[in-house]
Amino acid sequence: MLTITNLTSNRKFKIRNFEEDKIATLNSHPGLRYDGKARGFYIFSGNFFLKNSSDKLIESFEIKILVAEKYPNTFPIVISTDNKIERHEDYHISKDGVICLDHSYIINKLSCGEVRLYDVLEYYLPKYFSWILLKQTGITQNLEEWDHADKGTLQVYKTLLDINNIDIIKEFLETYLSFRKPRRNHFCYCGSMKKLKRCHLNAANFLRATPKKTIERDLTIIKTYD
Repeated sequence: MLTITNLTSNRKFKIRNFEEDKIATLNSHPGLRYDGKARGFYIFSGNFFLKNSSDKLIESFEIKILVAEKYPNTFPIVISTDNKIERHEDYHISKDGVICLDHSYIINKLSCGEVRLYDVLEYYLPKYFSWILLKQTGITQNLEEWDHADKGTLQVYKTLLDINNIDIIKEFLETYLSFRKPRRNHFCYCGSMKKLKRCHLNAANFLRATPKKTIERDLTIIKTYD
């Protein structure tokens, strides 16, 4: 089963609105500044300081952060603005510098709740930039990452359903898409003949955060795999 990280687990104080989130973020990340709002986004920019457990600087990275005005039901966009990371999918970064912090399905699920910028930066940025430095030095053993593009989506489904059989994954998605929403007493879409509530109900509910058109597209691609 896919585990969704509780981003607030290490936070010892409340963040009730954007203003409080902004203050907490800037206090925790002195290299960042708030640039104001433009074109529907709250904008932050500056340097993220990657530090070790002794609070010693390891490396700094120039970034820009966009938070959509529908905050807090949105996931921040983090963009690399220096040349320290090669723009290549192997580093989970687009040619425009947009960093892929997690798979879109997980981001969709997180965005159904209240996402605080402070929590995203505290959890994801040290993890991503530490991973980058290890990757750049050739230390790749035991590094956790999703596969790229469509293979990554198939990997998410395998993890979500705890199933490696592609035919069963196809069956699950086809049946899921045939209903308006999951019902607890449906027979599970995986074909186990168990009730959904005793099998893959959590997985079905997880998928509700992602538009069905996206799932239909993914199903079309998965059908090309043997």
